[in-house]
Amino acid sequence: MKTVTVVTPTGCIGNRGIDSTILEQCIRTSRPDVIAVDAGSLDCGPWYLGSGQAHSPRRNIEWDIEAILSQAVPAGVRVIIGSAGGSGAAAHVERTVETIQRIAEHRNLKFRLAVIWADIPSDWLLNQAAEGIVDKARHCATGAALTREDIESSHTIVGMMGTGPIIDALEGGADVIVAGRAADAAVIASYPIFRGCDKGLSYHMGDIMECAESCAVEIAPTLRALGRNRIPIVGRIGADSFDLRPSVDTLACTPESCLMHSAYERTSFNDIKVPEGTVDRTHAKYEAVDPNTTRISGSHFIEQPHSILLEGVRHAGYRSIFPIAIRTPAMIGQLDEILSSVDEVQQELFGSEGKFKIHWHKYGSNAVLQSSETMPPSHEIGILADVVAETQDLAHDVAYDLLTRLGFWRYPGRYTTAGNIAVTLSPGVIDAGEVFEFSIYHALEITDDSEVFRTEFIDVG
Repeated sequence: MKTVTVVTPTGCIGNRGIDSTILEQCIRTSRPDVIAVDAGSLDCGPWYLGSGQAHSPRRNIEWDIEAILSQAVPAGVRVIIGSAGGSGAAAHVERTVETIQRIAEHRNLKFRLAVIWADIPSDWLLNQAAEGIVDKARHCATGAALTREDIESSHTIVGMMGTGPIIDALEGGADVIVAGRAADAAVIASYPIFRGCDKGLSYHMGDIMECAESCAVEIAPTLRALGRNRIPIVGRIGADSFDLRPSVDTLACTPESCLMHSAYERTSFNDIKVPEGTVDRTHAKYEAVDPNTTRISGSHFIEQPHSILLEGVRHAGYRSIFPIAIRTPAMIGQLDEILSSVDEVQQELFGSEGKFKIHWHKYGSNAVLQSSETMPPSHEIGILADVVAETQDLAHDVAYDLLTRLGFWRYPGRYTTAGNIAVTLSPGVIDAGEVFEFSIYHALEITDDSEVFRTEFIDVG
């Protein structure tokens, strides 16, 4: 079997930006068969999926897509983009397709584009329900079945595709593929599997490459000196192993760095659960080929019933926030009691106006680790007050009342008549808009990708 070469130019499109000069050199020297890259994540929280907005700067996204297309298409290198636009829902995919079409027109590029939609219609899911639950969809943490209430309350639902829909698009002659929500490793594994490579090795390679240069270490300082500092990783896969190498000699894929990235976002060194089954890495070997390259072998694939991860969010209200700081020892010593008392007053004052919740984030006092914190509080504490209410007006009013009430709150040992707090901004309260929360995080067993994911072909240019 001929070796297949994959280049992953960045860990996420729009994240810090691709060094386009290094990418150009990489394509010229490595002569890849495909550029495969992830463009999204659930890590940034539910708002991006619900709002349809990207979690990377628009200018960075356009920079990265133009850098890839302008160099790959003229060279005849295929391109696969997964989890387009950040969360991979229709709004994100549509914006990515518009960007691609605009760049193609500007650059006079012509190619066959495949668009794979990952949105899961509520009606389709409801049709799978019997007696109020979808028994084949189980929550990934609790094991609870997906309910009609979960589905009906959800604003947006996507399914995380594996390699199947992407391989179908390749077989359909696509030069460029824009996929909705997709497993990171599947985006990279699809082309090698399409070309006949071992599924276990392909998925394992994709699992390490998906964050690009994050799986490498610096031999000499490199990344901090670059403004746009995402550096391509080159993967070459053959019959029984794959090699990983950065596209610059000042970085190295070492056995240690590749092994450690194999543990990134994983609960096990040995197993990777993917839509089509499990990659068993129990007997994987990591061997240095040269100072910059590591060869990996021994992974194999265990076929299991096909399942996709459903990700859904629902509307949870509207948010207003304000940042303040406190440096008075007496107030810091009573802060939990003060905030609890203020909270009770707000419920009495505004509770008849609608539902709301107040969340206090106390930086310098357990804001990060909360109840697990072992260090003592700081001499100064920054507070981010987060009010979520049924309406924006209610959230705004509760937040502003909180701000002034804390500023004048009387507590034992107070020696000022006002000014308990340092107000960071003017205006003091920022209205942050709509809030979403996770409603669905369930694995759904399916028999056929085509009943879930829809592909559209477009001739661009």
